Amino acid sequence: MTPALIFAADAVLDEAAPASPFQRLTPLSRPELLTTRDLPAAERRLLVPHFVGLFQWSAIRPLLPFPLAVPAGVPPWRPRRCRSHYLWLPPDDFQSAADLEGLDDFDLVLRLFDFSPWRPILAQRFHSHYGPPPFDPVSLGLLFLLARWRNWSWPQVLTELHSSERGPGYCRRLGLAQDDLPTASTLRMALQNTPAEHLQLCADSLAHGLQALHLIPQYSTLPGDTPTQGVSISLDSQLIEARSHMRCRFQSGRCFLPREQRACAARQQGQDGCACDTDRCADHCCRATPQDPQARFVHYDPPKPTPAGAPTVAARGRGKNCFGYKAKTFNVVDDRLFCYWPLSGPFVPANRNDHLQTVPGFRELGQRFPNLRIGEVLGDAGEGEDEVLRFVYHDLHALRTIKLRHHPDDALPLACLRRGYDAQGNPLCPHGYRLTFNGHDYQDRDSAWACRQRCLRHPQPAVALANPPTAPPTALPDCPYQDPAHPLGCTVRVGLTLPDGSVRLARDQRVDSTSWKLRLGRQSYAESQHAGHTRRGEKRSPWYGLEGSAKARYLGDTLALATNVARFVREATLAAAGKQNPGG
Repeated sequence: MTPALIFAADAVLDEAAPASPFQRLTPLSRPELLTTRDLPAAERRLLVPHFVGLFQWSAIRPLLPFPLAVPAGVPPWRPRRCRSHYLWLPPDDFQSAADLEGLDDFDLVLRLFDFSPWRPILAQRFHSHYGPPPFDPVSLGLLFLLARWRNWSWPQVLTELHSSERGPGYCRRLGLAQDDLPTASTLRMALQNTPAEHLQLCADSLAHGLQALHLIPQYSTLPGDTPTQGVSISLDSQLIEARSHMRCRFQSGRCFLPREQRACAARQQGQDGCACDTDRCADHCCRATPQDPQARFVHYDPPKPTPAGAPTVAARGRGKNCFGYKAKTFNVVDDRLFCYWPLSGPFVPANRNDHLQTVPGFRELGQRFPNLRIGEVLGDAGEGEDEVLRFVYHDLHALRTIKLRHHPDDALPLACLRRGYDAQGNPLCPHGYRLTFNGHDYQDRDSAWACRQRCLRHPQPAVALANPPTAPPTALPDCPYQDPAHPLGCTVRVGLTLPDGSVRLARDQRVDSTSWKLRLGRQSYAESQHAGHTRRGEKRSPWYGLEGSAKARYLGDTLALATNVARFVREATLAAAGKQNPGG
């Protein structure tokens, strides 16, 4: 192929573009969400008003291509000659639902989005204009995506590009010529020289474009929330096995120090370890993994449900072991489409605590997406540390829909009475009666609780001592809140803290209420996302090192964003044609 001169393109994302038709998407009502919660997400989407009409191919085709954005701070593309030239091509080979049979979701992605804005992002690895013409960075970037989508090695990618069946289609859409393709070493070197931050910028570029289309919601999509409330973010940390196989679970940074400075962590723990006194240990401990020096071992006990009012108990069983890394993702919850829109976060060794990455990750997310308003944070009990809860309340001004982190005192009635709340964070009156949740004030960011003179109707308190030194339970307590003129009785307001100043169990909804379960139950939207990571082989990194593993993760997040849209188009098009979705 004769090298082509690629000029700088104009910005493709027009902030003043007409209103997106996807603003018409509305979620199901709360009763409908509850009654359909056992249905697969694909079936629930077909019940959403306007879903089929907005996403069927006849409605999507006039809107194409969907534009992407160039994140702020990326240097502009400087015109240069390249051996390939990516251009978005109109999807003339897709006219009806029958044409979907020969297209997978990646094929649809190439027809839905114009990836030209990635050119200045991926070209940042070029240090000069000297030397032979390179391949178009967008062509190579899309080959990276293809490799992750199919879980192919570089030789497998080239085999497909040279094939007579799929090769011409891929080459045409990626701007390549079949008689001038990059070699496996070229692809490997291009990926190695592309920093992980640049691939994260590509994912952000796509996310900004989806925000402009209102596919990624701007406000909360849960029915009943105020129209101005920010989006819900679900925190997700996933363990990723390193490409190298573990040789020693005590591997640390000290294993790679000069021999005289090493201290064997295994021996310090009473294990055999390594003396590092042979030639095999000259550069590093022979039991370390030099291609994954930052990989670490972590063990997690299997989860075990904690009964209400009982402390956490060490779980029994083998648990889960991982030698590798941990990826944190900030998922935008979309109740209209029953899905997550993943925004990548910190990528660290596996032994780092989840909550230690949360606050720095949120701060970085705010810099990458300054217009993203967050109104709620969903998370597991591992996120229920005081530092995280304070940040969500003070800095994000968001609801804390985070599972409770229990303490042994939660099972002790006397401790609950002294501190003024039970094991679920429900305030108690001085006599042990549980107060009733009376609503959340979004302006003052606190919740009201009232006893409503419960002791007049229920002689037995919710929390009572085993051997109370008082009168029989039939006797009403001497309570100043029994005045009929004040039917609310004892009232408590819970903001950042509970009555004793504790943050650990303070929440903005009553735990285990219908509303709490509905909000927290949206974590199930991650199931299809996790299935995609598994299908693409991302549970174990395809590449070596923390940097290489992070690149695979960011490419996976990019695919998750793009294939969400492709999946919706497929489902709606087949539904409009009266056909069944094979993947639904």
